[in-house]
Amino acid sequence: MNISQLQYLISAAQFGSFTKAASVHHLTVPTISQSIKQLEEEMDTIIFHRTKKGVSPTTEGELILKHAAAILKNIDSMHQELLMLKEDHMESITIATIPGFVPQVVQATLELMQSYPTLKVQMIEGDTQTVMKQVQEGYANMGLLSYSKSQQNSTFEWVPIVEGSAVIIMNTSSPLRYFKMISPETLENEVFVLYKDEHIENIAHDLMSASAGNRISLITNNTDALGQMVVKGNAITIAPDFIVNALASTYKEQLVTVPIQQLGSDNKPILGRITKANEPIPIMVEEFTARLTDLGNHISPQMN
Repeated sequence: MNISQLQYLISAAQFGSFTKAASVHHLTVPTISQSIKQLEEEMDTIIFHRTKKGVSPTTEGELILKHAAAILKNIDSMHQELLMLKEDHMESITIATIPGFVPQVVQATLELMQSYPTLKVQMIEGDTQTVMKQVQEGYANMGLLSYSKSQQNSTFEWVPIVEGSAVIIMNTSSPLRYFKMISPETLENEVFVLYKDEHIENIAHDLMSASAGNRISLITNNTDALGQMVVKGNAITIAPDFIVNALASTYKEQLVTVPIQQLGSDNKPILGRITKANEPIPIMVEEFTARLTDLGNHISPQMN
């Protein structure tokens, strides 16, 4: 007895015909007939009444069909459970991240795939609030975002990856490039374009406060748009120095950064990982954090 024989048996009973069963399984009628005959000999019983109109199960055949259906169902369940078990053992992770750190996530994925060939990464891009929401609601295993120490709360576990400095970014023709440090008194009638981030927006409002002529013209998390506005629109922007590295190289060549004066240690930007508080940290989250920390240590601090 084998699985194929049981399948032929069920089909013959379902259609009441060896001919239709043969058609379904893409076999000849003699093949189906011989297979069922072998089963009857093995069971030492007649499974089907055979007539010119077709076949119908005997009383003994009904019993055999009942058990055959149960066996096939159990085999199907086994295959499904095996598939689920394989999927559970696949290394997978969902990462919510601010756009500025996408290149590092991609690089970490490439490196980890050498150790985990079945690694599957789902990446969700968004601003800081989106990243927090994805982690808090359980859609993402970890989040990557820029924050300051003053923003930390008990909802998440906060693990720093890169600690940086906030800088003013301008194009190479801006007079601000000659300053060693930028303070609120330095800025007058400047047009700001900002990375969509609560921490950055707070710094911007502090810097703009000394002159009513300063204004914000664009807030976005599209780093390419920021680069274009600074290079082509003569605007200035604020960003952590580690975010600057996400700009295209064509923009970097046309940009200059100057540090911002008098930022307290609690307001310095940190690029870090968040996970839900009081929950176990999956191994793959720790693996990614280690790779990202290593990559973060190689980020150039500033453009000058």
